[in-house]
Amino acid sequence: MSNVLRGTAAAGAVILFAFAFGPAAGAACADPPRAPAMPQGATASDEDMKEGHDALQKYVNILQTYEACVAQQIKNAPPDTKPEVKLQWQANADAAIDAAHQIADVYSIQLRAYKARQ
Repeated sequence: MSNVLRGTAAAGAVILFAFAFGPAAGAACADPPRAPAMPQGATASDEDMKEGHDALQKYVNILQTYEACVAQQIKNAPPDTKPEVKLQWQANADAAIDAAHQIADVYSIQLRAYKARQ
């Protein structure tokens, strides 16, 4: 498996683990989708790279929306919400933002490989 696919898989695994095993994870916020596959810069066409960029932007926007939702969820949580539940919600939001950074890094690496062929 290439480093790119491992990076994409790792980003998705971080999110899935956080959401699957966190207490009341995402109770009011929809869980984000898996990270999109990024194109292989060494072989990708112009269209592949554009589609990868568009998928990346869409994914990052979804994760940012998720993070904002979780922040509101924490802020508006009932007073009897356990602190560890709020901490897990925050950890889930943090994992989503980490995943956004990871997939952006993967795309950047592939973009450099693509440009090196030009």
